[in-house]
Amino acid sequence: MHAADLVPFVGCDTGDQVTHDWRIPAPRTPIVQIDIDPLELGRSYATTLGLMGDPKATLARLVEAIGKPERDHRYADWAAGLMAEWRAGMAPYATSDAAPIRVERLCAEITAALPEDGILLADTGFSGIWTGTCVELNGAGQSYLRAAGSLGWAFPASLGAKLAAPRRKVVCFSGDGAFYYHLAELETARRCGIATVTVVNNNSGFGQCLPEILNLQGNKPGHPEQIMRFGPTDFAAVARSFGVHGIRVEQPGEIGPALRRALAMDEPVVVDVVTDIEPRAPEPWLPEGA
Repeated sequence: MHAADLVPFVGCDTGDQVTHDWRIPAPRTPIVQIDIDPLELGRSYATTLGLMGDPKATLARLVEAIGKPERDHRYADWAAGLMAEWRAGMAPYATSDAAPIRVERLCAEITAALPEDGILLADTGFSGIWTGTCVELNGAGQSYLRAAGSLGWAFPASLGAKLAAPRRKVVCFSGDGAFYYHLAELETARRCGIATVTVVNNNSGFGQCLPEILNLQGNKPGHPEQIMRFGPTDFAAVARSFGVHGIRVEQPGEIGPALRRALAMDEPVVVDVVTDIEPRAPEPWLPEGA
């Protein structure tokens, strides 16, 4: 986006999260913003051409108006090359056999297991970053929903998603810190027969907070672990105590079979994956000096 001559925002606000604090795209980039809410048009970029309307209908009219001009593929090829380079750098982590399990490997296994019409929900923070960068969706029948600020949202939201789309498989990706927030809804899932698959990225702590807490601690007395480490908790055993099927995963090779087994069941399942707290979720890209 930073190198683009024109950036369209389609049904998408221009807030800090989607623009990396309004640095990508750069402030003077020409913007076309399509939104049904007139208050969103031009909210953040002075260079915005606003088109108010339903995004799907407006895009259809734009395609009709533009037609099918001959395309110059150089920019698309350049961008695809950057993505290929990034994926190549991530590949060793996505195939790692390390234990505790690397989250990149967990995301790769979710990519492989998620059905063609599956729904993936992720929590805020690192859960959203891990899944948004490391889970590859098919761009067709799959859906992806993530929280944007409310820790613990993903698990109860996945129950709602399953009720709204009962014929589709629903996978919830949650950290252990987030899962604690609404753990009691396991009883709701069992009692109401809401057949979701909840994958717990269980690293026994708030992994996203780790560097900040260590920096704040400095040479002051005390133990940072008291703030951001907890457990270890066996969430598979916790699930079973609620009457919900629980699967504990401690080795990378166990992830795929566990996910396939859970997705084949017509009942709520918790897949508790013991992961490493040290790996950082991929950092968003910034141009030099930004």
